[in-house]
Amino acid sequence: MNLIPIVGAVVSFLLAISYWIESIQKEIGKNKNYFQLVFHDSPPIFLFLSVTVLLLHIYCELTNQIHSIPFFYGIHVPSIFLIGPLSYLFFEEMSGETFFKIRFLHFIPSICCLFLVYSFKPDGYQLSTLTSDHPNLKSFTDWINFFLGFGVVSILIYILMILLRVLRWKLQSKGKIESSFRPFLFLLIYSLFVMVLFVLAQLAFMDLFLPACFAFTLLLVTLLIVRMNFRDYLGHFKAEIRDARYKESRLKGVDIPMVLQRMEELMKLDRLYLNDRLTLTSLAKRLEINTHQLSEILNTKLGCSFRNYINQFRLLEAEKMLLEKREMTILNIIYASGFNSKSSFHKLFQDRYGVSPQIYRLKSK
Repeated sequence: MNLIPIVGAVVSFLLAISYWIESIQKEIGKNKNYFQLVFHDSPPIFLFLSVTVLLLHIYCELTNQIHSIPFFYGIHVPSIFLIGPLSYLFFEEMSGETFFKIRFLHFIPSICCLFLVYSFKPDGYQLSTLTSDHPNLKSFTDWINFFLGFGVVSILIYILMILLRVLRWKLQSKGKIESSFRPFLFLLIYSLFVMVLFVLAQLAFMDLFLPACFAFTLLLVTLLIVRMNFRDYLGHFKAEIRDARYKESRLKGVDIPMVLQRMEELMKLDRLYLNDRLTLTSLAKRLEINTHQLSEILNTKLGCSFRNYINQFRLLEAEKMLLEKREMTILNIIYASGFNSKSSFHKLFQDRYGVSPQIYRLKSK
């Protein structure tokens, strides 16, 4: 049974590595420094690293190996306080929210705990004296246990916040529950169950501690399996989450930043610009606003007309096809990229790149 935490730690570390590799692959070619790459694009890295540290600490305590590394004792407390806000941040990223919507205030408990654990540890502190009647040692371990319980409860609260938000989206939706929402709701409810076990173990019934560790490890294994084998499902879920978020914002009126973000998602992810019949009216209908509102947003916020906005995506698509699909004729590329006029395409391409499509393709060899 003592191997359960170490298995969970290995799985969690693998999840952290997989997200780190994915973030690097995704950002190759973008002019981002390392700080931006890690801190802006991959909150899951820190989430699963925090879980790894927590489970390693649990393993060391269960096997009494913590006695040989007393400095490691207590590091699980700041890690626990990180898991809650990072989990919510992970969910925000999946739902397309702006990064760092959770304020820095949410991370202060973790920083304070790290400071307290390593600044107020009594001189000559050794784990073998945990049962000592020395007042300083007893006070220190009491504080560790207090913050440990409070940290577990904080994770429970964050998961409950995520669950309530998803349920609110579903209650506001007039349609049936989408296929990807069902397993995600089950995953959230199961996560809530795991944290309830930890809370009960910490506050009252320590016999529940190992079952809670087993349930937590099973959750991590499930996440790894889903990530490795069901990437299409994850993409489908993200699309449904974006729709739910957008509908939620529309209940409050026209949220211009949300409209701009949703419009960009429709172009980059759904690639609506490839439809040569796309019009201002059809895009406005998709955004659930009227044409006058969409036209005003495009003119005032982006400084362009609807046609210019769509054509910029079509030109980028055409350029990509010219370079990557050399077997395609230019005429086929014109229609495949969403244009329905050869003359307008050539004029727009010439204006943007300074040469004709034929010359651009030849020069790129």
